[in-house]
Amino acid sequence: MARAVTYKAIKIPRWSPFSEMHPVDYYSSYTKNCTGKFTQKEIRDIRAHYYAMCAETDAMLGEIISALNETGLLQKTLVIFTADHGELAMEHRQFYKMSMYEASSHIPLLIMGPNIKSQLVSSVVSLVDIYPTMLDIAGIPTPKNCSGYSLMPLVVEKAKEVAPSRRLRPTWVLSEFHGCNVNSSAYMLRTDKWKYIAYSNGRSVPPQLFDLSADPDELTNVATKFPMITESLNKKLLSIIDYPKVSAQVKQYNKQQFINWKQNLGQNYSETIANLRWHQDWKKNPKKYEYAIDLWIKRDMDV
Repeated sequence: MARAVTYKAIKIPRWSPFSEMHPVDYYSSYTKNCTGKFTQKEIRDIRAHYYAMCAETDAMLGEIISALNETGLLQKTLVIFTADHGELAMEHRQFYKMSMYEASSHIPLLIMGPNIKSQLVSSVVSLVDIYPTMLDIAGIPTPKNCSGYSLMPLVVEKAKEVAPSRRLRPTWVLSEFHGCNVNSSAYMLRTDKWKYIAYSNGRSVPPQLFDLSADPDELTNVATKFPMITESLNKKLLSIIDYPKVSAQVKQYNKQQFINWKQNLGQNYSETIANLRWHQDWKKNPKKYEYAIDLWIKRDMDV
């Protein structure tokens, strides 16, 4: 699939200086071994591999569609293609996912089949919408406590053929992350042009606000420039989820699980933790980092 990627056209993403990076971004870059020096060729190679995998996936999807067409099933088959996450390819000095930036959180969603319009839908939607969509297709009522909303009213040619929408679709989508390579729970509220990201209890870690229409690469945090929008989106986020409470529970759980893991490793702890994903940066000063962890364990569970 290398021929499907135009190597010279691959753009090198801009990076903020370490001194200007958001604290969660800095931690993520550090634990992903991305704080070292990278040549432009290395960055372009990383991105070329990612684009090649996208091209390969596209070709595989094409094979499935071709098989449906050859067997006469295409006109009576509904196809939904999506992904569970995106992939940072050195945007914001990061690999992998585990981030609320577009490269990580913005995923493909393709729907084709009988009575499906050929169009680009600009509405923000979420993976939790897939389940009620499948129920809608099958003519099964959506449970009252279901988090998502059927996508069919957005994509069908004739809305009358679709089960009526049970609820009005909101103008936002929510995402939250509590996993590895971040040092704080993260919560994203995404609207048409704004992306608001809150962390931890909303006070100990500064929030981020991006105007995606003016800053699609998410390089400028405008949370302090637009305080009213920041406050409004934070209020909306709190109405959806009590994120300070959730963050406190996650932090307590994570600390206890780490303590259990450390105790189970016993004498193997130092060697094991030095050879995790962050090993290159860790080995620069392992005693310093082990000491910092010991202080973290002894601290109270304040968030």
